[in-house]
Amino acid sequence: MSKISKASKYICALLIAMATFQLTTHLLLLFFGEQTAIGLNKLTINFSFFSSYIAHQTSHNWLNISQALEAENFNSLAILGSMELLPYLLIYFFLFKLFKFYQQGQIFTVANIACFKNIGKTLLAWIGFSIFYPVLVTLFIRLSGLSDSLAIYISFGSREFFYLVSGLIIYVMAWIMTMAIELKQEQEFVI
Repeated sequence: MSKISKASKYICALLIAMATFQLTTHLLLLFFGEQTAIGLNKLTINFSFFSSYIAHQTSHNWLNISQALEAENFNSLAILGSMELLPYLLIYFFLFKLFKFYQQGQIFTVANIACFKNIGKTLLAWIGFSIFYPVLVTLFIRLSGLSDSLAIYISFGSREFFYLVSGLIIYVMAWIMTMAIELKQEQEFVI
């Protein structure tokens, strides 16, 4: 059990580092980066002893709306990139909670299953969000009078299909774990 606890502690630290890095790089690009191509933002940091390069590429499915926003002088990284960050941060959070439970010795519990379900729900919700968010952005911009020519883009691609399959698999894994806990409890009553 101590090995699980120790490994979980390291995973929690890694998840915090990954979430912090991803959020920090996004903020650096947002405030100090430059757009080099439609949908591509980058920031180069040069010091005397090293150089660093940070970049963000708008996902393929949102590339058209990104181009349209940039053509209308909107910051697509702020509007789209910030929303692309959201599911990753939610998944980091649920994974962190899961590994905290593991660190405390709680392996097959209802709380663990809830973490798995929440990860699956996040992936499944992201599909709908990634399809309808560009539509909502366009409608907001058009209804607020900031643009009259911004087109509505709807896209479903391989990334959404991957999230659909992954979300369903994770959700089914949580369901199987729930059934296993119920089976174990039934067996304890029989003995």
